[in-house]
Amino acid sequence: MENKNKDQRLGAQTLKFEQVELFKSESNKSSTMALHFDTEETNQFCDFTEAVLSIVTKSGIKHGSVTLFTPHTTTAVLINESETGYINDFKKRIEELIPSDSYYEHDDWDLRTENMQEDENVNGRSHVRGTVIGSSGVTLPIINSELIIGRWQRLFFVELDCARSRRLFVQTQDLN
Repeated sequence: MENKNKDQRLGAQTLKFEQVELFKSESNKSSTMALHFDTEETNQFCDFTEAVLSIVTKSGIKHGSVTLFTPHTTTAVLINESETGYINDFKKRIEELIPSDSYYEHDDWDLRTENMQEDENVNGRSHVRGTVIGSSGVTLPIINSELIIGRWQRLFFVELDCARSRRLFVQTQDLN
């Protein structure tokens, strides 16, 4: 299908990151990596597909799996296609479903008494969005040294809060 729009739409963004090896098995090819990076905006889709493919290839795992995990409650890990229309639709619908300008008790310091920090963001909507999406991690199979992923599927880290430093953990599991 010919693209009638002369401006190329790129879908998700690929971010620069620092990769830190946290664990390397001595008995097989399993390992755990942390990817450190900075997000730039609310509802940002960060595409880590190529980074994960590279980690899987370098691991030498023939049969196993790879798990992606975010330890942040205001983020999500998703699998979907990197298409600008989908990403824009997601951003519009998540705002309609969980509006930024609504009241969130999480942000009401006159009521809230648990897990408080002086420098905390006003981000009740981000916590609710993370819960509704409900995906802090995904696991994918590795078969015959190939990451099994659909033709259009991409691996996304989604920032539901504001620009900040984040981590994504990538753990490869070797079944041999």
